[in-house]
Amino acid sequence: MAAKRIAVLGFSLESNRFAPPCGEADFRERSFLVGEEICLDARAEHPAHDLSLTGFYADMDAACGGAASWQAVPIRFIASMPAGPVEEAFFKDFLENCRRDLAAAQPVDGVYICEHGGAIATHTHDPDGDMFTMVREVVGPAVPIVATLDLHCNISDEMEEAVDLMIGYRTNPHVDLYERGVEAAGALREMMAGLRPKSYRVRLPLVAPSVTQLTADGYPYGDLIKRGQAMIDEEIMNVSAVTGFAFADTPKNGLTVVVTARHDVARAKQVAIELAESAWRDRERYRPRMISVEEAAAKACAVGADASAPALLFADPADNPGGGGRGNTTYILAAFHAAGVTGCALSPFFDAPLVARAMAAGEGAVIEAAFNTGETQELSLPFTAEARVRGLFDGAFIGTQGMAAGKSMNTGPTAVLEVGGVTVVVVSQRQQALSSDYFSAFGIDPTAMRSLVVKSRGHFRAGFSHLFDPARIHEVDVLGLTSPVLARFDWRYLPRPIFPLDEDATWSPPM
Repeated sequence: MAAKRIAVLGFSLESNRFAPPCGEADFRERSFLVGEEICLDARAEHPAHDLSLTGFYADMDAACGGAASWQAVPIRFIASMPAGPVEEAFFKDFLENCRRDLAAAQPVDGVYICEHGGAIATHTHDPDGDMFTMVREVVGPAVPIVATLDLHCNISDEMEEAVDLMIGYRTNPHVDLYERGVEAAGALREMMAGLRPKSYRVRLPLVAPSVTQLTADGYPYGDLIKRGQAMIDEEIMNVSAVTGFAFADTPKNGLTVVVTARHDVARAKQVAIELAESAWRDRERYRPRMISVEEAAAKACAVGADASAPALLFADPADNPGGGGRGNTTYILAAFHAAGVTGCALSPFFDAPLVARAMAAGEGAVIEAAFNTGETQELSLPFTAEARVRGLFDGAFIGTQGMAAGKSMNTGPTAVLEVGGVTVVVVSQRQQALSSDYFSAFGIDPTAMRSLVVKSRGHFRAGFSHLFDPARIHEVDVLGLTSPVLARFDWRYLPRPIFPLDEDATWSPPM
């Protein structure tokens, strides 16, 4: 029997409509893989790119008896840190290159698309739909297509119509990418053997604020995920309950349940509606609870002065680079500095010009640290203070915790500055603090600090769970491009009314 030929490609971007547009440079900084480069990273000991690809390849290799017994047909895979809309010219060029390479690779027996699903472009609400549609047009109606999606995806009609199966992540923080790649491989093998699954989708007028979307016990979204997974059986092959990404601000926003059955679409519909009804009943639980920056500074001062008190972790969800934030608002840093907080470390702060100035001064130098001299975003306010250059690094490390575990990470040239009682990790490649590695990789022992501040919304929790129980984690309410206070934004395209922005939002199950 001839080896199955499976095309592999993907486009991964979570777009924040309120953030600056992104283009080729943003993707090349993170992931820009062409052809065989996809296979090499997917099979690497410490992959630098999407672990869904790693899981897919590993399962195909194991199930088929080795890499030689199935033929990967790698096309292109690109990913950017979450940012604004992708630029039209760049995206269309990428799409056309994928079309050309995929057409040249025909025929194939199946397609795996490693996608995020939360992108917008400067010319369209739905570049992911364009991507899926292009693939279907090239391979034809009979070739099975499976896609993995971030649970912050916004699913369109075009996306659902073009592929046979969409598999959403089940965890937030996202620690199941590898497993979803494995699931995609198994499902694709079923489809290549003749299965044609049936899906049913329900979208709710519910846009959950980011800090309410954790899947740990006690969170409404976690309860929804557990209910859905309990319904998987021999007939129901996948349940994906995706919250979407509010800041994309699209007509397709809203918590969405997609249920896929192996044969019975009526069963898929029944399960999807049942889950949607439970999510809607839980809607009041999707309200953020945060503390003010003044309260955060007071808590940090207190714990800094009392060595017997348990250390605290403060998160800045409003400036989350993992949601399109610039990673450089100074509200918490300035407040902690003014309050005289001691024994504190903050990571990462994105400011390439400041890193360059620290590099020029050298380790041990005392400089006037001017934050945000090169940033034009209105919320990235300047802040200046005397600082000592504690350490300089190239930014490369292997992660050990949470979503960074086992991966090759790189923050670019990085400087560690002591700004009064706050030690700041300043990076030149924008990203969020996925784990305690974002301190320890740069000479800071997180267990020796009295408080930590992370630029992250929720993914940090998996990478700090060995150090902090949830009671010692506080989310701070400040301004930013990813603020969980949704009323602060000028929404243009969200379907209205929608909860919790509109208290009068209503929903009834489809007949």
